[in-house]
Amino acid sequence: MNTLKTKAVFQPVRSHERIQLMDALRGFALFGILIVNSWSFSRYEWLPADGRADGLLTDGLTILIDTKFVTIFSILFGAGFAIQRQRALARGVGFGPFYVKRMALLFLIACLHAYLLWFGDIVRHYALLGPALLLVGHLSARATLRLSLLFILFLTPLVFILNGVLPLRTAPETIDEMPLPAFVFQSFTEGSYPRILRANWIIDPLHNFIQDMPITLVSMFGKMLLGVWLAKIGFFRNPADHQGRINRWLRAGGTLGLLSSVLYWAIKKGTLPMEEPWMAVVVFPVSGGLVLHSLFYLGLFVKLYHGPLGNRLLRFLAPVGRMGLTNYFGQTVLAFALFYGTGRIGRLMPEELLVWSLVIFFVQAIFSRWWLRRHEFGPVEWIWRRMAYLS
Repeated sequence: MNTLKTKAVFQPVRSHERIQLMDALRGFALFGILIVNSWSFSRYEWLPADGRADGLLTDGLTILIDTKFVTIFSILFGAGFAIQRQRALARGVGFGPFYVKRMALLFLIACLHAYLLWFGDIVRHYALLGPALLLVGHLSARATLRLSLLFILFLTPLVFILNGVLPLRTAPETIDEMPLPAFVFQSFTEGSYPRILRANWIIDPLHNFIQDMPITLVSMFGKMLLGVWLAKIGFFRNPADHQGRINRWLRAGGTLGLLSSVLYWAIKKGTLPMEEPWMAVVVFPVSGGLVLHSLFYLGLFVKLYHGPLGNRLLRFLAPVGRMGLTNYFGQTVLAFALFYGTGRIGRLMPEELLVWSLVIFFVQAIFSRWWLRRHEFGPVEWIWRRMAYLS
């Protein structure tokens, strides 16, 4: 009887049941993620210093976009977990085994993306952290927020400091008698596909787990918990009830958050040296401020969404967000076809990358609307759900 009940209850969420604000926000986040990722897709970030054209645009994008939109994406992932759990509990079915299965399948799909195309895949991080949310899903909203702040304000900067102090580097400095950046750049510009796969593996964060993953996982988990908290207090279902909170985000994110992003840019660029031990203190407020800056964007989006621009934002961005997984992987495919298939790899400068990012996203928006008029789910989402709901 329980098996029959579980099969009947665990069904994919239909379009009329979705929270459209979350879909639109996810589409918004994917746009920012694409802009940042285009530096990696095109191998611009691997260019030698004398071949780069860093200036006002790259500095501005680092301050305004870098880390901000992947934070929103992480918040939405955590909120999605909490909402799925709430639905399962309301229907009286066990959620844990089903969710672990979903995350295992997601991890396998993301590994295909990472190892066959692009090492920078972040979906694997979500799949690894997803089951950990089950351990804290029962916490109250207040306890969830406190745990989130512990990860964001204390553990993330602490791991960042330890990463700089401890000898944790696992990626080799040279490959085939070439400096690692030169090897990677040459592999992707002149190498065969097997050589590209080799370079992908060498610089893959999961392969270099001790060096690259602790800071990412700790930071991302704190942001996911922030999303769980927002779902628990009903933020995405009834944002009108949280106007005071949104206004505080706009004030704090537009001031302290922006200042933190400027400091982050200065640390990343090296204009704010971190050699002095006392400078480590700066990392703690910066870590929280970067999340505040993301909440500024989230709050501003909600304001616009419920204003005169709401319908336009919904029509343009919600289809992209409904097909978030398809479009995230699709950005890699489209970018590789554009950069690798036309010889543009390593040759595009920041202004051109921004234009092409706009073109790619516009194509995805049109395709998403066309696809969802004919299908309930995106193609990757359909495969994932089909496998997850099989007994």
